[in-house]
Amino acid sequence: MCEKEENEMATETIFNRYTLNESESKKIISAPRTTISDSNVFNDVKLNKSDRIANAARILNSRKCK
Repeated sequence: MCEKEENEMATETIFNRYTLNESESKKIISAPRTTISDSNVFNDVKLNKSDRIANAARILNSRKCK
């Protein structure tokens, strides 16, 4: 495999495809985390994995045709 291929990573959006090299990907990874402020709107960001899965299951079950 070509060394260039080994050091690149691709990601896609709906309309565009981007290729990142190793230094660009390290820059993104080392960027500081964004702090999400608390609000009155429910989100599952701060839930643990099992609670997120259970919440997703409840959402999917509520969307089933009855």
